[in-house]
Amino acid sequence: MWTTGTRVGWTTVLIGSLLLALTSARYLTLDPEVFFPRQREVYEANTLMLIVHIAGMLVAAVLGPFQFLRFLRDRHRWLHRWTGRLYIAGAVIGGAGGLYMAQYSASGWVSNIGFGLLAVLLLTFTSLAYVRIRAGNVQSHREWMTRSFALVFGAVTLRIYLPLLEGALGEQDGYALVAWLAWAPNLIVAEWLVRSHLRDRPEQQRLAVA
Repeated sequence: MWTTGTRVGWTTVLIGSLLLALTSARYLTLDPEVFFPRQREVYEANTLMLIVHIAGMLVAAVLGPFQFLRFLRDRHRWLHRWTGRLYIAGAVIGGAGGLYMAQYSASGWVSNIGFGLLAVLLLTFTSLAYVRIRAGNVQSHREWMTRSFALVFGAVTLRIYLPLLEGALGEQDGYALVAWLAWAPNLIVAEWLVRSHLRDRPEQQRLAVA
């Protein structure tokens, strides 16, 4: 059973994901005027991969919170499965696009590595979540999905931290730091949730998957 804190946390995450979708959907118009000025040439030269990255991540960000609703898993398993498949597809497509675009980040090798590692971890964790559920290991699937979505949610935390860091450190150093700060703390929180909550109240460990 969810506590008040769990409900507040989930609602906050959902709102953040929806706001991300609303504010980022403008990039899908392919209008170069919406690109960041300092990265405009890069984005115009790599529009296809940028759109692949953004579209995939938006799908994963919007669907991700609903994968953790117990009533959806228990009462509407078919819906949980299909939205889960769409989430995995979005995360993999968005992660692949992000891995390609990481080489063009705005602050050189520091941010290149930060965003590149984020993409590699997202692809790895999401793939593990899929492999685990195909094997019928529900508990492990939930744990890897939690880690996967923590990385997807980095798209939200990046937009929170970036103006603060750039205001305090300047554009170059602020962007370099946010390439790591946007997702590393999220992953730490996810690991704490996995170890302190998900493993305390494990659900059915094995499930036959159609």
